[in-house]
Amino acid sequence: MKKICSLLLITVGAILLIIEIASSKKNYYLQSAGIVCLMSGIFIINTSVSSRSTNNNVEYLKNNEEEE
Repeated sequence: MKKICSLLLITVGAILLIIEIASSKKNYYLQSAGIVCLMSGIFIINTSVSSRSTNNNVEYLKNNEEEE
């Protein structure tokens, strides 16, 4: 459900921005709504992705401390 909502938000935001870029009469409210939709969708996807680099960072910091 989360994935569908986020993909829908990204799609709607991208369509709104593309339409507003192509139009001759600018509507800044639609551009703002497009940016908000796009960023909200990306944020929802980003919160569900876990970081893979947590273990690598600890090992990297230990190696740097040993070298100094």
